[in-house]
Amino acid sequence: MGGNEGLKLGISAYVPCYNNEATIEASVRSLLNQTIKPDEIYVVDDGSLDNTLELVAKIGVEVLRNGENRGRGYTRARATNRAKHEMLLCCDATNILEPDFIEKTLPYFGDPKVVSISGHLRTNDQKGVVGRWRSRHLFKEDTVPGPPVPTSMLITYGTLMRTAPILAVGNFDQTLIHTEDNELGLRLHAAGYKILGSPDAVVRSIAPAKLWKTLERYWRWYAGVDEKVTLRGYLHTVKASIRPMAQNDLANGDWAATMVSLLCPHYCLWKSLARKLAGRTNRA
Repeated sequence: MGGNEGLKLGISAYVPCYNNEATIEASVRSLLNQTIKPDEIYVVDDGSLDNTLELVAKIGVEVLRNGENRGRGYTRARATNRAKHEMLLCCDATNILEPDFIEKTLPYFGDPKVVSISGHLRTNDQKGVVGRWRSRHLFKEDTVPGPPVPTSMLITYGTLMRTAPILAVGNFDQTLIHTEDNELGLRLHAAGYKILGSPDAVVRSIAPAKLWKTLERYWRWYAGVDEKVTLRGYLHTVKASIRPMAQNDLANGDWAATMVSLLCPHYCLWKSLARKLAGRTNRA
C-alpha cells in the first residue's frame, strides 16, 4: 500500500445532504460500517424539505442544519469548520463508500504533502440507456484498478482529506453553489499539496439514472466556477461529444447512448444561457 499501514490519525466524517430521503440512510450507514471507524460522524443538512432529517434522526448521528438552502460551498465549509480531527471524510448523500474505503486510502497520508484521496465512482445500476451512458462517460468505470495517482482536480463525492490544509488555504468558498471542490483544489495545488485519485477505493452511486439529473450533473461538473459561455467553449464540447464520447458509444454498439452524448453540449449551452438570462450565477 502506501508504506504506512499502521498510520493512526483521527477521522471526522460527514454527509452533506439536501432532499435525499431515498438514499441518506445508506450513505450514513456506509460510514458507520467502515473497517476503520471514524471518530465522529455528522450530517450537514442544506435545508431539506422532505423526510431526510427524520430518517437521520432514527440512525442517531449528529445533524447540523443550515436552516435554508445555502449551496455546496457553504455546506462543505461548515462541515470542515465542525471537524474535530486531523482527517476529514466526505460521502455525498447519493453515494455509499465500500467498507474498506478508509482502510485503502489512509496509509497514503504518510506523505505529508498528500492532502486528499478521492475514490472511484461506480454504480450497480447500468440498466437502460442513461445508466450505461453515466457509467461510461461520467463515472468512467472502465478505469484500470491500481494505486492512487495524481490528479489535477479535487473531487469530494467520496474523499478523505486533511483538515488543517483546507483551513490554512481559506476553506471551501462559502459563496459557491457548485464547483466548490475544484476551486479549493486549485488553491491547494498552489500551496504545494498533492491531490490523488484512487481507482481501488470504491464509491458507489445509489441515485437512479435519470436523464435530466445526469445531464445536470454533467453540466455542473464541467461548467466551471464562473459558468462562462463562449463560442470556443461550446465548439470544444461539441467536438468532445463526437470524439471520444459518441465514438466510444458506437464502439460498444450503443446507438442509443450516442444520442445522449450528442445532446450533452447543447444541454450545457442551454443550461448556462438560461441561468444567465434569469440573472443566476454560481455565487450565493
